[in-house]
Amino acid sequence: MLSFFVLPSVEGEKLNRSNSPLAMLKMPSILIVLLLTFLSVAAHYGVYTYISLLVELIDFRGGIGVALLIFGVGSVLSVIVSAKYIDAYLRPLIVIMLAIGGISMALFLAFSGTVGVSHVAFFLWGLAFGPLVTMYQTAVSKQVEKAKGVATSVQSSVFNLSIMIATWIGGLLLVNFPESGVRYIIYMSLICFVLATVVAFLSKRTLQSSPSPVPSTTS
Repeated sequence: MLSFFVLPSVEGEKLNRSNSPLAMLKMPSILIVLLLTFLSVAAHYGVYTYISLLVELIDFRGGIGVALLIFGVGSVLSVIVSAKYIDAYLRPLIVIMLAIGGISMALFLAFSGTVGVSHVAFFLWGLAFGPLVTMYQTAVSKQVEKAKGVATSVQSSVFNLSIMIATWIGGLLLVNFPESGVRYIIYMSLICFVLATVVAFLSKRTLQSSPSPVPSTTS
């Protein structure tokens, strides 16, 4: 109700062949962003959905409450930082966040249950998770001059699709491998993070940053 009175009225765009969802899917740069979205979201939500099982697996000191608190602090910090730098440093930000996510999963696997290291891993994971939505919404909107709403809606659909697929695969792993399913989910996440990092690093043109504004001078 509040949004009806507070948000400004914006005129929509008429749907045609050039701004339809199918038209978006024919653009290579859009497909790259959608691939990055799929891999990144699968990497995060495949594990996050079963975070309580991860806490049990590594015998995390402090339990699920402390794990979520540390994760949340990392997320808030990265949201604040990304909001300031995302336009000027889009590709470096995406690459760094993906790399940090991969490092956090590697720490869970290599130092399972180690006090301190697992706490750092949850913090790093939170850092990587915070700007997840903002990064790819910004990236996809940069690929089109018009129909930005259509482009972002397609990206949001892939976002939700990847959550469904990642959690489904995670569930299958848990059912078929009761003893090691959680560890396999972490490996799946790590693989997705590595693949996404490589794709983002190589996508210089697609993920190019906005030019820095030139300060005005007065005579």
